[in-house]
Amino acid sequence: MVETESGERVICHPRGKKSQVVVGDRIRWLPSEDEGTIEKIEERSNLFYRQDEMRTKSFAANLDQVLILMAAEPEFSENQLTRALIAAEAERIKPIIALNKSDLAEPFGRAWNKLAPYRAMGYQMLPLAIKPKAVAVGAVADDAQTKELMALLHGKKTLVLGPSGAGKSSLTNLLVPNAKVLTAEISQALNSGKHTTTSTTLYWIDGARTTALIDSPGFQEFGLHHIEPMQLANYMPDFKAHAQDCKFYNCTHLHEPGCGVISEVKSTSGASSISASRYRLYSELFAELSQTRY
Repeated sequence: MVETESGERVICHPRGKKSQVVVGDRIRWLPSEDEGTIEKIEERSNLFYRQDEMRTKSFAANLDQVLILMAAEPEFSENQLTRALIAAEAERIKPIIALNKSDLAEPFGRAWNKLAPYRAMGYQMLPLAIKPKAVAVGAVADDAQTKELMALLHGKKTLVLGPSGAGKSSLTNLLVPNAKVLTAEISQALNSGKHTTTSTTLYWIDGARTTALIDSPGFQEFGLHHIEPMQLANYMPDFKAHAQDCKFYNCTHLHEPGCGVISEVKSTSGASSISASRYRLYSELFAELSQTRY
């Protein structure tokens, strides 16, 4: 589905059998009767994707930021969060972490504390309470949290990312009241029947088409096979801050003498800026990514 400069949406087909186009791409196309043909994909500023042993899954291109939406309950996976943050850092896309269900005091407090290392790293963090039933009657449209979120989204192209059940669909319906109508129209135009969360869709929040929200399918796994293991520390701010103190330029931060990262992890002079869970995640990721190459 291609959107023209005037805002009209047209079905276009790629030349050849396989399409390389992703949501957010700028393309050159030629009209043909009531449809069109994609001739060229313009150069991208970035591409946010995940990759495992079997396949590559592209989410969107030319993004300004990624909103990683987690829920306080059920408990979110720090492993998934870390992987999404690394993928964003690798493409130089600003990540924002949003924690949903702030109305559930005890689980939210627990989850918010769990995110303390990420706040310390400087990641922007936002509490949200998106209720599907409230959204339906517009009860939270003027909520202070929603206003803060809208200010962060204004004038930007934002991909909403998160595991299934985090509240992505409810967020989209809150910010884009006619989202269900739009997806139904797109599905009908593409003859794909009932819309499912297997597709990624761009919605304009404003009439001027300057603020875009991209809804993506929920994920349970987030492969990082496109990341070089030796680059991992560069995409983890708490590691990067101490990696420059390493004795060896090719330090893996796993066993080398004179390693700035290991020294920080084992520091007894105060609370380490690298948490034990983060170091464990790094070690596991390094081993996983090394196996795919050697």
